[in-house]
Amino acid sequence: MTDSYLLYPDSSTEGKQSYAFQGDIIKDMNLNILFRTMAREDVRIAEKARKVIMVPLTTPEEVYYRHAIIKDFENSPGLLEELYRHAAEQQKISEQYRSDMEKNRTRTARKSGEMIDTLHFLSGSIQRLLSIRETLEKHYQQEGFRSEGLLSLRRRLNEEPLDKLAQKIKDLHFYTEGGEVVYHLQFCGGMKIGRAVLCSCVSKKRKKREGKMGNSLQNLYWKHLKKDTIPLDSEALKQDIGLLTENTVMGCLELFAPFLRETMAFFEHFAEETAFYKGVLNLMQRMSEISIPLSMPEPKPAGSGQTAFRGLYELTMAIYMQNRPVTNDADFDGTVLTVITGANQGGKSTFLRSYGIAQILMQCGIPVPAAEFSAPLYPQIFTHFTRREDEKLNHGRLQEELGRMSAMIQAAVPDSLFLLNESFASTTEKEGSRIADGIIRAFYEKGITTMMVTHLFEFARSLYRKNLMHTKFLTAERREDGTRTFRIIPGEPNYTSYGTDLFEALIP
Repeated sequence: MTDSYLLYPDSSTEGKQSYAFQGDIIKDMNLNILFRTMAREDVRIAEKARKVIMVPLTTPEEVYYRHAIIKDFENSPGLLEELYRHAAEQQKISEQYRSDMEKNRTRTARKSGEMIDTLHFLSGSIQRLLSIRETLEKHYQQEGFRSEGLLSLRRRLNEEPLDKLAQKIKDLHFYTEGGEVVYHLQFCGGMKIGRAVLCSCVSKKRKKREGKMGNSLQNLYWKHLKKDTIPLDSEALKQDIGLLTENTVMGCLELFAPFLRETMAFFEHFAEETAFYKGVLNLMQRMSEISIPLSMPEPKPAGSGQTAFRGLYELTMAIYMQNRPVTNDADFDGTVLTVITGANQGGKSTFLRSYGIAQILMQCGIPVPAAEFSAPLYPQIFTHFTRREDEKLNHGRLQEELGRMSAMIQAAVPDSLFLLNESFASTTEKEGSRIADGIIRAFYEKGITTMMVTHLFEFARSLYRKNLMHTKFLTAERREDGTRTFRIIPGEPNYTSYGTDLFEALIP
């Protein structure tokens, strides 16, 4: 049995490296707002979308692979609706099958119950695959999708002998419905059955459908002998025949065991994939409803350092406010370290979050909140935002910050991305600057891309005076009258607080 391969050209998310600190990313980037928007009250979509988004793609080709599928689904929303319905219904059936198999382990007639449940599950699964194949064929003829993912899935399902498999499974239903089973038998002493070879089996329903197609001898046989008639009046032989029938079905189902495992894996992956794409289209539809654009990003290979964007905005804020926030433009070609300073409440953290969200969405193949967005792919992204003090008073904020940073550094790999927001703000400026200097210098020397918002003015000024290569300084724009524009522009390090602004706000 083939796999669905709608997320990757040749695999699923199983075994893929996810972000090491998913909880921090989701919290710092406010991604739960995104997941709820994608789900539209469908818990399965929220769960699957979260899982897929937390596994970054590693090559531009993988990103474009998903872009093409999204475009096909956008052009043919009915196709996605049908595929998602098939996947959701089959997932419920699979969950029920697993539950029934667990219950069978405690039953006296365990083997019989397992066989009946497996027969019904296999029959339903094959019929579901046939329905998916029919759906793909119908929409291919109507809309003519072009993505490699959907075309290859259609081709693979057409190549699978599903009709023959369906008939083989139906024939095994002689165990529950009655029918004909033909063996070559060898009898041993005491009329015990020795060697037995199954020649054919056919359910009673199939026999009825075939009508008079058999030869006259077969018709005579089925007319005068009932299915449960045994020519020899022997209880021992009846028991042997019953045991033989049971073992026949069990043996046949064992032959289907690899197909069963592959089919269950197919539907598990298919449910995840269709839920993810359903979430993506839900997000696109919602942004269209509130007239806020998304765009397909242009991914670059890891390590290229080519980042540029136009019209970037903070997505979760836009969803919450139902209005597009202030946008920003920037070019970070070859930049390793970016330091952002400036007035409080000037949009620095929002800018950092807007970039982080766009980067994460690009790395899972989703349209991003920008007019244009191009950036390299990072195998790991770490977010280190300031936290409230531990409510249990086990340790202070600085200790908590240092502990998180230490764990992230240990998990970092080459070409990682660090997004730091007001890190080490819980101590004095002198001590915070000393800690930040050691960490940032190490990141810079290792070539780890870092974007940081900091209130440590002296630390930022010392970096600026060093005139380091591949370093960029941005500041929150503040007009002469103290007005914040919430735009982030190039500029040397600036103060975070202005006493005159507060004075004028409090004393007209």
